Amino acid sequence: MTDLTWLTNMELPFEKLRGSDILVTGANGMIASDLCETLILLNEEMDLDLHVHALCRNKENALKRLSRFLDKDCFELLIQDVSEPLETGKKYDYIFHLASSANPSAFNEHPVEVMKANFIGTMNMLEQVRNNGGRLVFVSSSEVYGENFDEKELFKEEDQGQIDYFRFRACYPESKRASETLCKCYEKEYDTDVVIARPAFIYGRSIIDSNNRADVYFLRQAMNHEDIVMYSEGSQIRSYCYVNDCISGFLFIALLGEKGEAYNIGNMDCVVTMKEYAQTLADMADINLTFDFSKAPKDKVMLKTVKLILDTHKLEALGWNAQYDLKAGFKDIFQGD
Repeated sequence: MTDLTWLTNMELPFEKLRGSDILVTGANGMIASDLCETLILLNEEMDLDLHVHALCRNKENALKRLSRFLDKDCFELLIQDVSEPLETGKKYDYIFHLASSANPSAFNEHPVEVMKANFIGTMNMLEQVRNNGGRLVFVSSSEVYGENFDEKELFKEEDQGQIDYFRFRACYPESKRASETLCKCYEKEYDTDVVIARPAFIYGRSIIDSNNRADVYFLRQAMNHEDIVMYSEGSQIRSYCYVNDCISGFLFIALLGEKGEAYNIGNMDCVVTMKEYAQTLADMADINLTFDFSKAPKDKVMLKTVKLILDTHKLEALGWNAQYDLKAGFKDIFQGD
């Protein structure tokens, strides 16, 4: 990421960031690491005198992903498990809380840790804002809308969905839902300044090798110039969103969002089946898309929802608009290859 034209052309009150200390949790992750880079580049381009504090649990992974920022005066790396109380003694003007394992292998192997990071980690960030001030942007998930048994065409922020909470796979969506409730409780009882972001299926170049979500796997194969193999017909319909659009959505929510409100982040022009997503990738990478149903996973960590499309009109009312359709997002990824 070297060009911020996609962001600086938007009508955002960047002056609100001037002199800010900004904490990004889960900074090892794809979205969070790109958010850190965006904030650092914004600081350099606009001379905002802001400071980015990146909180990561795993030092080795953090040094691999974020080492290029360590020599910058505006950047600080913090090594800590978000499930432990934050004791830096510092006030952060904005906290972007992204620390969470959105990875099916984590759901399968460490469901307890997934729930701890989501719920206890969120409580720790809420306590930080309650005691020291600032604004918390809690990054939730489109999975809070559940299995879509009613076959809704679009999910609005006020919609509710059903989740089979008696499966370990529910560790992720149920802890995200509980964390949203916790945010509302802190706002009600302590007047804590918190806003909630619900991203759709986000894709981008900085994917983590350990993430085995299907669309991430397809993108990894394409980036490695290897044929994509699908284990199902890929009929699931998803709302995909390029990481740059997701980050700009975070900034609109942080700077313009109403306290206590939730905002969907997606792209209603990028609603495709998983097969169409994979085929577009294959075409742009000049590789083949093949099918091997015999390798379909037998465990229960797969998301059952057939259609999950987010209505983004509420975020658009703040002035935000998605800039990248699916081909434009993939093109941006491959140009940096």
